[in-house]
Amino acid sequence: MTIKMRWLGTACFEIVLPDKQTIIIDPYVDDSNSSPIMSDQFEGCNYIFITHGHYDHVLDVGKLAHRFRPKIFCSEVTAESLTTHQGVTDSLINRVRPGDTIRVEGLTVEVLHGVHVDFGREYLRLTGRELADEGPDPKVIIKKALMAMMETDQIPGQFPEWMGKYPQGEQLNFVFEPVGGKRIYMAGSYPDPEVIEEAKKAKAHITLLQVLPGKSLAGIEDQVAQLAIASECKIAIPQHHDPLLPGAIKTDLSGLKRIMEEKTDIDFMELVPGEWYNFP
Repeated sequence: MTIKMRWLGTACFEIVLPDKQTIIIDPYVDDSNSSPIMSDQFEGCNYIFITHGHYDHVLDVGKLAHRFRPKIFCSEVTAESLTTHQGVTDSLINRVRPGDTIRVEGLTVEVLHGVHVDFGREYLRLTGRELADEGPDPKVIIKKALMAMMETDQIPGQFPEWMGKYPQGEQLNFVFEPVGGKRIYMAGSYPDPEVIEEAKKAKAHITLLQVLPGKSLAGIEDQVAQLAIASECKIAIPQHHDPLLPGAIKTDLSGLKRIMEEKTDIDFMELVPGEWYNFP
């Protein structure tokens, strides 16, 4: 049975299951640089799954919650942000942790452990310098980190507010197994060795593979490929590689694609933001 899916930039996916129920992962479109739609253009939402609490994964949750009253699955920290800052009704929220299994009508979801990128470690890898040594001003530190990773220091005016309101919380990955459909692994994580080991549990047909944006992918392409391989997927769909901020450089996927072609039989499938794709 066919699953419909579209990528809406960053880590936001809309998935229509064989029974026509709709999943939205990490809703972030209204303030996105890549999404061709706005949140009021979603036509349905039965479930929302959130990998972690940062603003670029949650800003549109409240709008969807008020329109559709979906079941929302997220960490404890993210739940607190949503109720406090977006007025999400607590009864809609289901707090989950790695190791949990979610069973709802027509769908089983396994919650797996994830790891967020360590910005200090990435800055050191890319520049050879410690981020903490760049001075006491947090704004200067953030701009230097963004320049190193994305070659832009164009920060939205709301950025400090968003970062304050929406802490990361626990990083979660999800394996979706709809009745009559193939397993989909939302691998919204840095390709850390422990995540690669965790990915072996996914046994996925499709892996939604996080690829770090800008210059950050360079030098870790093999690790990203190993994450896809560990998940046993037939199709790997890159995500989170689009420009997160205005002026950010385009991520060069050529090295990752070459490794995937040379070392695997996985179909590396780049989706065009907003376009629908069918997966039988």
